Amino acid sequence: MTDLLRALKVRDIILFNVVAIVGIRWISIAASTGPSSISLWIIALVLFFLPQAVAVIYLNKKHPVEGGVYEWAKLEFGDFHGFVAGWCYWANNLVYYPSLLISVAAIAAFIIPGTTGLASDKMFIAIVSLAILWIAIGFNVVGVKIGKWVQNVGAVGSFGPILIIAVLAGIIVHLGKSETHFTLLNILPTKFDYGTISFWSSMCFALAGLELAAVMSGEIVDAGRTIQKATYISGVAIVLVYLVGTVSLLVGLAPKDVNLVTGLVQSIHVLEMKTGLGYLSNLSAFLITLGGIGGAGAWLAGSARILFVTGIDNYFPKSFGQIHPKWKTPHVALIFEGVIATLFLLMSFIGATMEEAYLVLIDATIIVYFIPYIYIFLAGVRIFARDASAVGRRTTVFRVTASAVGGITTIAAIILTLFPPEAGGNPLLFLAKTLGGSLAFVAVGVVIFWNAKRKDNGDGKPQTEGRT
Repeated sequence: MTDLLRALKVRDIILFNVVAIVGIRWISIAASTGPSSISLWIIALVLFFLPQAVAVIYLNKKHPVEGGVYEWAKLEFGDFHGFVAGWCYWANNLVYYPSLLISVAAIAAFIIPGTTGLASDKMFIAIVSLAILWIAIGFNVVGVKIGKWVQNVGAVGSFGPILIIAVLAGIIVHLGKSETHFTLLNILPTKFDYGTISFWSSMCFALAGLELAAVMSGEIVDAGRTIQKATYISGVAIVLVYLVGTVSLLVGLAPKDVNLVTGLVQSIHVLEMKTGLGYLSNLSAFLITLGGIGGAGAWLAGSARILFVTGIDNYFPKSFGQIHPKWKTPHVALIFEGVIATLFLLMSFIGATMEEAYLVLIDATIIVYFIPYIYIFLAGVRIFARDASAVGRRTTVFRVTASAVGGITTIAAIILTLFPPEAGGNPLLFLAKTLGGSLAFVAVGVVIFWNAKRKDNGDGKPQTEGRT
């Protein structure tokens, strides 16, 4: 693994975290539930995001190796668990890419005035989605030094629209023209129906991703310290973006009028009309598209590293473990990732409307993605308890408690995901689709693992090597 180029520094990881985790579409989804989404964001922050930060920081300090969660689970629980964690982490992206790219492509239709009708045109969405996907892949293939700028510029693109809508919202509130009024009472959840509990698990999903940078530890300068510092700074930025973005969006639009995909741009357009300012929604659409390219690049880069390390461990073809002689990137894994993502993206348009495809893909992603988090929090509890004598009782209690809370929240989020998004849905049918699909993903991974074990050199495990 020494051939990998260590080129990522604190600034790069801060921006990497922001562009990987911040999803403008989650702000639209949150706003569609009304002011109560503010308290739900805060609950998800305390019960999931903060424990996630604690576990990731110290797991990476203990095992700062390329592969991240795959290596953490393998080193703490064994090869099988390592592969399951890595497989689920990679497999969930097969359905995550389409949901991300579809939403970004729909927003891209707002860049040029008069072309908003393209947001519901499947051909336009497909072409733009594929263009974003392969632009991101191309930059990541030609090297970390170049590829990181896709994420860095994308992070700026994520901050831009939030700044614009926050300023506009401030003006509108001052003029007394807000579409939504916030009180202590209405920011608290008023009901806990199917929609609310399913939505809360999605909010936890929206705050997930701090572990992604650690998957690339072999390409980070002083990975332990860099990730710790970057996690602190990016964590604050991410929380502010979600809270400020949700409140500002609701100033411009009533919850019932929020489009789940293009809500933020919608709200900016309404606000600019009220203030007499023009083209801010078009600028915001452009910035969000940049953010989408950066987000796609971040997740492609991270998940491809899982294929890379499992290729080295002989679970997948050895070619996945190859490093480009000039660019020092796992180019085979990245290109393969792009081909598979392309297939799933095209499949997402078959037999469903735009919004139906978008929501089904989100539901299918969450359970599979949260499985590696169970390993992250369990590994955290195990390491913190083992190192208790070195750090003291209070520190140990805090870290173990944080990891335990994160683990319980993760399990709860998985269970809540099994509820239909609407009370009128068929619970058994929804359960069969979401749980059955998730178990099928895991089962495929288990078959691949045992098939690799069967084809090994007869010593009971694939050939592996240490990673730095």
